[in-house]
Amino acid sequence: MQTNANNSKALAIITYITLIGWIIAFALNNKQKNALVSYHQRQALGIQLIYFSIAFVISITGLPSLQVLFLGVFIFMIIGISNASKQLNKPLPLVGVYFENWFESII
Repeated sequence: MQTNANNSKALAIITYITLIGWIIAFALNNKQKNALVSYHQRQALGIQLIYFSIAFVISITGLPSLQVLFLGVFIFMIIGISNASKQLNKPLPLVGVYFENWFESII
């Protein structure tokens, strides 16, 4: 039983590491749904959308000063990875509650 807990913990952490990590965790979690992994997939999907939104706005406006917002995304990733490693279903500050609701039917 311990290895299953370790696998779900590892998948929950991997989901925060780039979009590719999210896709890998999504594919592996679809075989046998795990509540911890699904929760962190919703949180990580929200972070990915924020990241791509910031990148899109920067590319449209050409304002490199907005790149400081990527620091916030990085901080959210660190908090999410920390929560996943502790096996906590805790929402990210400011935005996590929204991600729980918006992506509940998807994942």
